[in-house]
Amino acid sequence: MNYAPKNLFMWDTWYMPIGDVVHAYHLQRLRPGATIPPENQDMIGHAVSRNLIDWEECPPVLGPDPSNPIDDLYAYTGCALWHEGQGHLYYTMRNRTDGGRIQRMGLALSPDGYEWTRYPGNPVIVPDPKWYATVGDPIPGVLDCRDLVVARDPAGAGWYGFYATRKPAAVQPRTAVIACVYSRDLIHWEHRAPAFAPDKYCTIEVPDVFQLNGRWFMTCLTGNTYGNRGIFSDPNVTHGTIFAVADRPEGPYRELDDNVFLGARTGVPLSCRSVAFEGERYSLYTDWERDGLVDHGGYCLVGSLSTPKRLASDGDRLYAAYSDRIERYVIQEIIAPDRKLPILDDGQIYLHNWEFNMPSATWNVGETVTGQADAGWQILPFDAAADSFIFEATVRLETAVAAGLALRIENPHAGAIVGLDQAAQSVFYGQAQDFEFMESRQTPVKRDVPTRLKVVQRLEHVEIYVNDELRLAFCRYRGLGGRFGLFVDRGRAELSDIRLRQLQVKRPV
Repeated sequence: MNYAPKNLFMWDTWYMPIGDVVHAYHLQRLRPGATIPPENQDMIGHAVSRNLIDWEECPPVLGPDPSNPIDDLYAYTGCALWHEGQGHLYYTMRNRTDGGRIQRMGLALSPDGYEWTRYPGNPVIVPDPKWYATVGDPIPGVLDCRDLVVARDPAGAGWYGFYATRKPAAVQPRTAVIACVYSRDLIHWEHRAPAFAPDKYCTIEVPDVFQLNGRWFMTCLTGNTYGNRGIFSDPNVTHGTIFAVADRPEGPYRELDDNVFLGARTGVPLSCRSVAFEGERYSLYTDWERDGLVDHGGYCLVGSLSTPKRLASDGDRLYAAYSDRIERYVIQEIIAPDRKLPILDDGQIYLHNWEFNMPSATWNVGETVTGQADAGWQILPFDAAADSFIFEATVRLETAVAAGLALRIENPHAGAIVGLDQAAQSVFYGQAQDFEFMESRQTPVKRDVPTRLKVVQRLEHVEIYVNDELRLAFCRYRGLGGRFGLFVDRGRAELSDIRLRQLQVKRPV
């Protein structure tokens, strides 16, 4: 399912619907062993889709302009929109002389979304010193002006634009802002006060801005890697996408006490952007891949495009919700609520105790499954395996500290646990049996309240949903495949409506 053009990794991606076709434009780098000319990685890539799952690769659309000394290096992120029969593609102009450190926003135009011509009056946006930093202030030799996103003004005939830049300040975490600009013709832009100025992030970038259920939302990428600690409301998160909300498109945008839209500790998805399609707004992001984690000459090559997640809100809170669009790839239902569970024989139960062959829990299997563990934890294993799947169950914690699903069971002493932890008020993914690897996200967990826990795994890409809300998304390369089971820890829990479906997934090449 995860899309990437042949021979290439992709990273920041943005979208332009035309009728029932969605055009995606993206940055890209060569995969190891690529069989295409190296200069192809300097082009903005292009693909089209009619369902946000299946993408058709198209020829790239825009490369460096060797005739323009301020636009002769491969572009950085922008956005695209279709208006009155013409495509507008904004991109970040960069140049070789300063190594891309001075950025400007350029524009290209298209009659069809496939063929693009640069606007002769580029650049169309350079930060206004009335509001924003210049080349020498605050950072000498650097001008941040990138990642533009455009939203229609619902109260007039114009357009709002938002891009990553900086304001003057004495220390870097006070400088990062999302600028606001306004245009009536999509060519000439006037600057306004910052839409989002949190005064605490070393960098915020790849903004997205949209209206949902009467509120305006902004998402931005940030993380510890930029030079901060303790910037997420959840201490378990070190990198990810935050969100903020506003009453008006121009802001000011404010963060909630829980500011995490999408985040984790390792292998975190990057560069979320959204698209309105078939009556819903969907978010897609870039997933890491094993090879993409290697730093190649200063570039983190990242990987491929995720499947879509439906955007939803609860008042001022924004979240990503499960989208059943991926179910077109279900090829087999392995476990269903109306079938007998394929439980392994008692003699093969995985005790997760390498020395003593004694049980830690008892299991009562009927229409529902009840697990009781007095002092330890245990897995009830199934005779079922898959490497890509949707695995889910309704979990009700009675007295248990935690309970949930087991997957990737490789042998009697290794597997992964996805559980709801009432004591820690979190949902977690832990590598059994020592739980040395742990991803977790603060999540309300109430006793005796049925909660739907769902894991979607596409090869190394792991997504964990609680009541269809995406709470964790990350990459985990260890132990692809393996058996499944149920998990209980120190107390009693009931698990019901257990379902396992196998997905057909092809790895990008």
